[in-house]
Amino acid sequence: MRRVPPLLVSCLLLGATAAPAQAPSPATPSSTAPADSLALASLPDEDSLASRLWERSPEFATARARVDSARAELVRAGLLPNPELGLGANTLPLGPTNPPGLNRLTEVPNFSVGLSQLIELGKRGPRQDAARAALASTALEVQAQLRARTQDVLERVAEVATVEVRLAELERLAGDAARLTELQRARAQRGDTSGLDADRALLEEAQLQEQLAGERHRLAEALLECSRTAGLACVPFGGPETAAGFLATRLSNPPPATGLEQRPDLRALEAQQRGARAALTLARRRWIPDPTVQAGYVYDQFVISGNQLHSVGLNLSIPLPVFDRGQADALAASASAEAAASTHAWLTAQAQRELTALSAQHGAMEARRTRMRTQTLPQATQLVQRMEVAVKAGGASMLELLLARRTYGQLLLDAAELDLSAFRLAVAMERVSAGGPTPPRELSQHF
Repeated sequence: MRRVPPLLVSCLLLGATAAPAQAPSPATPSSTAPADSLALASLPDEDSLASRLWERSPEFATARARVDSARAELVRAGLLPNPELGLGANTLPLGPTNPPGLNRLTEVPNFSVGLSQLIELGKRGPRQDAARAALASTALEVQAQLRARTQDVLERVAEVATVEVRLAELERLAGDAARLTELQRARAQRGDTSGLDADRALLEEAQLQEQLAGERHRLAEALLECSRTAGLACVPFGGPETAAGFLATRLSNPPPATGLEQRPDLRALEAQQRGARAALTLARRRWIPDPTVQAGYVYDQFVISGNQLHSVGLNLSIPLPVFDRGQADALAASASAEAAASTHAWLTAQAQRELTALSAQHGAMEARRTRMRTQTLPQATQLVQRMEVAVKAGGASMLELLLARRTYGQLLLDAAELDLSAFRLAVAMERVSAGGPTPPRELSQHF
């Protein structure tokens, strides 16, 4: 078989070894991104990201209202019962007066004014404890929601970063496939190879172009999902280097330390137990009657009958808890306390099992990534470099070089997916352990 003309080989080799120009991204991150957007290239740390979501995401407007409502219940539990004012007009005559001839308005009726106050016995303390525990539980539940949403956003951002890295590699592979197609056509025209090889190269190029189009569609979907999760418009990284740097920085962090007792959802269950116990105490004290004290003044004009013109009175009314002594409230509080305790125990045991399994997966994943980064990819890089030298020296064909570059590109794609899997695994470990952002002061002051 005759060799390809040296000029053609040199041109194709120059195109194969040169770094391809980056195709324009679907969107370019801006340093002055709008307030309702999230520029992934300048993504803040986890605490700042959580703060941004807390302030900007529509999801947490309702969450803030829940905390405010629980705080209002605590304020209400600390207030005393309102006193009651009673006004009365009595002895209004009907028919003839006794004795006859009395003025119906100025000599017979009496007028009274009274003030009554309910005095709670043994109930204000447990009610306030229950409201305080309910506020802590609500704040911790919202913190758990914010923690989960922040981790969800980080996963969506990792997907965007992985797709951008893969997209850059696929663009390189598509460029190599196009050069391979041109090479095979040139060889077929000179009779160095059959037309079947040129058709096969053309088919492989079409397949890579279709894969490239699918990856661009995947990037659009990843950005849309990121925007939905964050409640903010996600602006892509804009380059594979920045995207790969985000993944590398995140994966270089050590695994989170085990601290299940600090998980906000578990702490919320503990607060629910405290609140249920306080509610149970309150229910059991319902048998203690709460007296009502009343003080009144009477202005009685019917002095002709011997009544006192001015008088005061004191009254004490005591309810009798004969039937309702808080039995139903005690039953509900006991059930709530038992449910919170059993849920806490179940979630703790489940978290410990998951941590054991995830730790084993993390070790295996790190071994795979280390093997890929320290062995497989360096070997592929050396092979491509040796093939380039061999092609320049005339000891290998351009086809062999392009095929080696294609294998190297596929390994880079596999490495990107491996990094994404490792990222998801790291986030999963944070979900199970106590890892997560620092709570906003609006929440932390309540627990």
